[in-house]
Amino acid sequence: MPSAYQKVADSLRNLIDSGAFELDGKLPGEMDLALTYGVSRNTIRQALSQLEASNLIRRQQGKGTFVAEQGVSHVLGNLLSFTATLRELGKVPGISDISIELDPKPPAAASQFLPGSHLWNVQRIRTADGRPFCLMQSWLPDAIAGSVKVSDLQEKQSLYDVLHDNLAIIPATATEVIRSEPASATDAKMLNVPPGTALLTTYRWTSDHRNRAVEYVRNASPGDRYEYVIKLVQ
Repeated sequence: MPSAYQKVADSLRNLIDSGAFELDGKLPGEMDLALTYGVSRNTIRQALSQLEASNLIRRQQGKGTFVAEQGVSHVLGNLLSFTATLRELGKVPGISDISIELDPKPPAAASQFLPGSHLWNVQRIRTADGRPFCLMQSWLPDAIAGSVKVSDLQEKQSLYDVLHDNLAIIPATATEVIRSEPASATDAKMLNVPPGTALLTTYRWTSDHRNRAVEYVRNASPGDRYEYVIKLVQ
């Protein structure tokens, strides 16, 4: 039989999922919740702690408890574009701050992986339901970057869709490394977070269906806005 705090947690979770509390809206205080559910404040605290651990709420000392904005979940092993991932989750994808520039000092990993002596950095901010979620930086070789325009990305949002439609390139395989990194000054400005904020940063080496290296990527997201899910099978 579920404990008292579990019953409260389940009830609040259902209310949050149903939209009874607005996103970023304030929940009733602990005393009000205790009276509503007929339990002690300690039971309410236990229930709220469970919801906080699940990233459903956030508690601010002296201000109260609020419904947390939910991040984006990406299942490892799925080579989907950010746009496709968001649409699968029922979110509205967006793109802003697009730039395509020749990079005089690309990352060593990009230079070692991609062909050619000149690499271009395709940088953009990806949004979900209007909220900035991810700073994306894709390094592309000359032969590919020349067919990628800002207007293409504004229209299609997905770089993978642009590569497919303009060059018949189909990203097929990738190796991805996930790290925790502090936000640099540039990261902080682009993502609207304080410098030093913990970022979930991924690095990706992508090849097409002919096993040709086509893209090196750095994606940086605040830790509370993006998560990776790993499916394990025995």
